[in-house]
Amino acid sequence: MRTPNFFTRGSPYLTHPLLTPERTRTEIDFLLSKIPIPDAGNILDIGCGFGRHSIELARRGYNLAGVDPSQAMIEAARRASAGLVNPPQFVWSRAEDYETDQRFDAALCLFTTLGQIEGDQDNRQLVGRAAHQLNPGGCFIVEVPHRAWVKQNLKTKEVFQTPESSTNIERSYDNEQGIVTEIFTIVTPADRRVSLLRYRVFNVIELEQLIKNTGLKVIEFYSGYQDVPFDQASPVIVMIAATH
Repeated sequence: MRTPNFFTRGSPYLTHPLLTPERTRTEIDFLLSKIPIPDAGNILDIGCGFGRHSIELARRGYNLAGVDPSQAMIEAARRASAGLVNPPQFVWSRAEDYETDQRFDAALCLFTTLGQIEGDQDNRQLVGRAAHQLNPGGCFIVEVPHRAWVKQNLKTKEVFQTPESSTNIERSYDNEQGIVTEIFTIVTPADRRVSLLRYRVFNVIELEQLIKNTGLKVIEFYSGYQDVPFDQASPVIVMIAATH
């Protein structure tokens, strides 16, 4: 029996204890300080999940389109955005297949979204499609785990407890392919569920080559969501690129 994907209904991602509103605001504050988006500009959120970045940006007056291959995530995002004056348009679609006549001032690809697509060709298709949908001078922002940091610091076991459930995580890393595998076992009084998450991690050279191969120019690398240039001790890479 195939283990369900992590982003199906009931995913612990929907109640992840680390994805707080404060964290989301900090991330958006940083990104908006680094990319030139006009007031009420159009932003594409690739792999939007349950909409935390899209919704925060919509509250700040931007026009959002969020795409995600998980129907459960899109349904959650639509529920969370109900009542907003200008809610994001959430679309259930793979980013590689998403088609629209709209053009965007920025495209976000955050929180391992790029790595969820494991094949190199699919990665190029995702970035290439996003680049095609950007206005001239539009920005493409990526956040991915830093491969060297993951190799040295991966937690092979972790447990998150809430009053309603216990989530046990087992992780492994394939150094040859640069793939992290996480198996989640979620136990509640009512049931026990297992789900699977696999994603690729990158180093700066791999990420830069991928981006340049799609015709984008790399502007800067940062050590996460802080105004600090990337270094080898950073757990994540935040990269800003743009169309020519």
